[in-house]
Amino acid sequence: MPVAARTRYDTVALSLHWLIATLLIFMLFFGDELMEAEDGGSTFGPSLHVSVGSAILLLSVFRLIWRLNNPPPVCPASMAPWERTASSVTHLLFYVLLISIPLTGWFATPKFLSEEGVMAGLTVFGVFPLPGAPSLSLPMKGLHEIGSNLGIVLLALHVLAVLKHPFVNRDDVLRRMLPIGRSG
Repeated sequence: MPVAARTRYDTVALSLHWLIATLLIFMLFFGDELMEAEDGGSTFGPSLHVSVGSAILLLSVFRLIWRLNNPPPVCPASMAPWERTASSVTHLLFYVLLISIPLTGWFATPKFLSEEGVMAGLTVFGVFPLPGAPSLSLPMKGLHEIGSNLGIVLLALHVLAVLKHPFVNRDDVLRRMLPIGRSG
């Protein structure tokens, strides 16, 4: 007897999606403010920025490995070919950004620390100091900011596409990633 095709993401993929999405939205909208030097040289904000960025990187790598070993449900036949292509490209771009934004941020730290000496006490999760990044002769801060801005645009497009399904297409594509109604 053939096994029915899954129509929803599994619990691990779903949990990682929403956790990473929450952290990403937080960083895209508050990340700059966290990096501002505070009076008294406190490194709490920048350390929080580094910690959340590290979490996004680690969770995204884990999610990518999970996805490669646990393929997502196939797109419904009701989706147009261009929608399937757009979905695939969007997912690929999210993985690229979710990995490259934290890495470019880390590679930007040597220059940042040379300009903001009071920030030398950056920690990851308050447990250990931020490992030193190699100093590359590239505009890492600029690349980090470009990636963040692209992340905002990609997030907006993703949300619009997600909302298109229940309100325009009137299909169940959105339900594939909702934590409620976990049958199928």
